Amino acid sequence: MSLNWKNFTTDQIERHFNPRIAVPNFEKYIVEAQQKAKSTRVKYSKYIDIPYGEHELQKLDIFCKSKLKNAPVHIFIHGGYWRALDKSDHSHLAEPFINNNCLYISINYGLCPYVRLTEITKQIKELLIWVYKNCHIYGGNPNNINISGHSAGAHLAAMILNSNWEKLNLPANIIKSAFLVSGIYEPEVVLKLSLNKDIGLTKEEANNNTPIPCSYSTKLFLSVGDKEPNAWIEQTKRYSKLLIDHNNIVNFTLLKSQNHFSILNILSDSNSKYVNRMIEVTCNEQ
Repeated sequence: MSLNWKNFTTDQIERHFNPRIAVPNFEKYIVEAQQKAKSTRVKYSKYIDIPYGEHELQKLDIFCKSKLKNAPVHIFIHGGYWRALDKSDHSHLAEPFINNNCLYISINYGLCPYVRLTEITKQIKELLIWVYKNCHIYGGNPNNINISGHSAGAHLAAMILNSNWEKLNLPANIIKSAFLVSGIYEPEVVLKLSLNKDIGLTKEEANNNTPIPCSYSTKLFLSVGDKEPNAWIEQTKRYSKLLIDHNNIVNFTLLKSQNHFSILNILSDSNSKYVNRMIEVTCNEQ
């Protein structure tokens, strides 16, 4: 079967690009994550619901050990097809970073259909500006900011890589590394999904919010689970190739035995080779 989704039937589109159909027991993973996240918020020092913009959902949580100074900063952007989930569902992903003396930031953003996708991308740019100007208050190093995102969060991270930071009076290389996990890099496919009734994406928005690679100073890491649908894996590989074609070095990882939701267990596991690589890169960037 061709993996070009433009030739797919409606049923094939749903099976390959709607993770809640691709993983029938997805709710189990969400509940487990929420329980782990709650434990992390009880266990570790944190600053909760700090506003970084004007929208009511532009809030962030900061997790860290006390008395950090000039610590590496790692920002996580959650998924949910731009319309669901919450930073509080992902707090446990902070633990490996906290234990390695990083400043970990987990964020919310406005959700579709109440906010357009273009506005969400703008909010993520505002987030980076806020972090650069304010992370030192919490012991973070503004010259060592790293990002990661899962699913729609990976898409948002990919979008802001193209930002003209110098025009905003910020360093051109403000983002030192980006870990894009199971991202959706071809948002036009959403127009064919049943869940677009909740998202409200238009063709124009999809085109305007498709990551168009150029040459970046940011270190790039792309990953996807090998148990994800083949067409989802393939669009990750296509985006990776586009990045390489624009003279980027891309570290691509196919995470073994992982589906779209179980992959979050990898991101919270201090013993995971992938997480240890994330921490190594985050801590060594300057």
